[in-house]
Amino acid sequence: MIEPANLKLVEDKHLLLNEAIEDLEHRKVLSLSIQKQELSVAHAGEIQTLQDEIASLKLDKIKLEEKIASDERVRYLENERDYYRKESLKLHAAAETMKSKLEKSEIERKKMKREIEMLKLAN
Repeated sequence: MIEPANLKLVEDKHLLLNEAIEDLEHRKVLSLSIQKQELSVAHAGEIQTLQDEIASLKLDKIKLEEKIASDERVRYLENERDYYRKESLKLHAAAETMKSKLEKSEIERKKMKREIEMLKLAN
């Protein structure tokens, strides 16, 4: 048979063990709660960082699209400028040719006029 003093000692140790287990459970819950809060804060910070990066990338995308559109407009205007420049040079060359022909015609007209006047004087 177990002596009452030993039984009392076992009951006391059992009570201390249960208190220690409850204390560990409480500390575990508290520790997990703190870790959950810390992870939640860290996660929220990472989410905010990612959202900021996404917003920045969207802005970069819009700027690049605008630049591409602007570059296309510049290319179009350069092509149009080149076309009108070529046409202008063609018209200038044609005008120079006509001017030269006009000057030759004017010289020929004056020459013929003098010949007619000389023929009139001779008759």
